[in-house]
Formats: sequence, structure tokens, C-alpha cells
Amino acid sequence: MSMSVSVDELLDHLLTKREGENSEVALRNRLYAAQLFKRLSNFYGSRPYVDSHIDLSNFAKSFCTDKQFKEMSYCWSFNFSPNFFAELAYEGFLSTCSYPSKVSYLLMPWIDPERLVMQLDKIHISKKLPRRAKKYTITANTAFQQVVEACVVQHGESWLYGPIRALFRELHNEGYTGEQKGLNFAMISIELWDEKKRLVAGDLGYSVGACYTSMTGFRAKGTQSAGTVQLVATSALLREHGFAFWDLGMVMKYKEELGGKVVSRAEFIRMFHQVRDDSKCKLQQTQHASARKLICDLRALQKKAMISSKTTSSGSANNGGGSVGAAASVDVEDVVGVSNGGVSDSGDHDGGVVSGRAGNDGSELGEDVVTRSSAMEEDTKGLSLAHGGIA
Repeated sequence: MSMSVSVDELLDHLLTKREGENSEVALRNRLYAAQLFKRLSNFYGSRPYVDSHIDLSNFAKSFCTDKQFKEMSYCWSFNFSPNFFAELAYEGFLSTCSYPSKVSYLLMPWIDPERLVMQLDKIHISKKLPRRAKKYTITANTAFQQVVEACVVQHGESWLYGPIRALFRELHNEGYTGEQKGLNFAMISIELWDEKKRLVAGDLGYSVGACYTSMTGFRAKGTQSAGTVQLVATSALLREHGFAFWDLGMVMKYKEELGGKVVSRAEFIRMFHQVRDDSKCKLQQTQHASARKLICDLRALQKKAMISSKTTSSGSANNGGGSVGAAASVDVEDVVGVSNGGVSDSGDHDGGVVSGRAGNDGSELGEDVVTRSSAMEEDTKGLSLAHGGIA
């Protein structure tokens, strides 16, 4: 007499961590579950499965250079170990969470063929923003759980499912505790407060060396310019703490309009590798810093750079470099006022997900996350088979 076991039950049995279970047994069970999952879905069957048994450094090199992965963004895993997440981040993978057909939670590490980065002194600043920032202060890592919860309230779980929230919480509390020496990783929350010390906007991300990666964020309803202030003040705060650049993740038009630069996957990895081993760069801002002062200081730096550029360009113009001088003569105030869900003199960004799954604009976030989620749901419809049985 045979017993029928549903795929859901089998996956649950394989992936449930048991007291006293060693890491080798857990890995073996995850690998078996992965083979089963690949049979159920073309999407996951056609993408590489990653876990603690592979050399992530070699895999990352292959993923970024091999022709078979040229148009591919995602790999996937059942491994929700906090240290594994940090080790993936060290190789340039930004990992989110998927729950296809509500069968099983998956970690989804990704590197798009193109990435968008922000040089911290290049962000566009509206001339009205310093005045709007007067009532706000900014901190880092003082209200991590509040920021996570606010992101879920504003955007729904989307990719912020329970397993990855638990992973984030442990990484924030304990840091990286794995065996890889010199891995400078930290989960980070950035908080914007109003004059009554109410949390009105925030960003959730992580740092690896001197690179900060945004994952998701929020802006409280009824606030004026809080999202925009938080975005620009974050750029200024990162610069003050010695960060090299800000990883904004997935390429989107409004991020380019904010001053972000599109780079190839290979170029992003090159930039990232130059700063990922920086051991001095840490973001700790427990005291409330004036958002207005941070923004004004950054704007003054931009004006100084612009004057220097004009001077240099004028010299070039006298030697036949007129077009450079013309371009440099555009004042920074003339190139701000970004619409399309970004920063604008008359609007605000909505604190959504900056890095692809994670933009700093509510409307863009919705399109971004929904597009990604819908595509995965479409590709994983076959997982409805999991509600059948295996004899």
C-alpha cells in the first residue's frame, strides 16, 4: 500500500530545521528540495541554484562574465542563513525573497545586466529643498525594526516576507559571524524625524565596505517633502561617513534623473570590488543630525565644484573647448526638479524601493516590484502542481 505525499508537505519536511540537525544534513535536504523545485518550474529550472556548498567568488565571476548568464539577473536558494546573505552581498548580489504560488519561500540573489549607482556628490538638489528640510533630523541604526515595519505597512509584504525580515533582524543585531575574514558587512536603517521626533521616512539597506545598497524605504502619509529630504540627506550622510558610492540597483528613468549613472554589470563589479574591503567605513549616527545642514553642505560642495569646472572649462574654451564650457555653465539649480516619481520642487518621492526591489519612490516601487513579482508568478504557475501528490 503506497502513501501519497503532496509536494508542499515534502518541501516543508525537507526545509524545516530540526533541533540538533547538523549543517551537512540541512544542506543535503535543501539540495534535494532544489532538485524537486526545478522539476516544477521552468523559471527556477533554468536558473542556477546557489548554496553554501559552492565557491561564491568563482560563481559570481561566472555569472557576470559567461555568455549563458548574459541576459540573466536571478539565481535562487533555500538558504536563509544571515551569513550566507552577507557573503552573497560581498560578491555583489542583492538578495530579496520570493514566495511563488505560496509553496515555499526562496532567497532571490540578483545582479542585473545593468546597474544604477549614485556618486554621492552628484545627486540633484532643488534650491527649495534646504528650506523644506528645516524641521527634519536624520539618524542611522536607531529604529531598525520600526523602519522595517513601516516599509511593510506602506508597501505590503511584497518581497519582505517573514524569513528575510528575520534574517535582517539577526544581521542587524549580531552582524556577520561567518568564517570569511575581513567581510565588513552591516544592515542599516536610516531614519528621518520631524520636529516632534516622529519617524516620518526611512531607508532600509546594507553596507559592504564603502558601498551602501538601498533595499526599501517608506514615507509617512501627510508629510511634506519628507521622502525627498530623506533621500538627499542620506546621500550627504553617506558622504560624510566616508562611503564611496550608493548602489541604487535596478535601472529606472527617475533614478537617472536624480543624478544616478547607469553602468554595466562588469563595471559595477569593478567599482564594487575596489571598495568592498574598506574596513574603516561604518555608518553610526545615533545623534540627531540636521537634515538641512547636511543638504546645505552638500549643495555648497556642488556649487564649489561647479565654479571650479566653469573655470577649467573657460580655459579650455579659450583653447577651442567651447562646447565643454557651455555644458559646464549650467548651474546645479537649473538641472534639478525631477519628476517621474523622483525629486521635484513641487512633489516628493515616496520612500519606496531604491534598489530595484527596493526604490525610493512609491509609484516607481509599485511598478518595479509588481513587474518583477508578476513576471515570477507568471513563470511559476506550474508550481500549482505542488498541490497534487507524489506517490
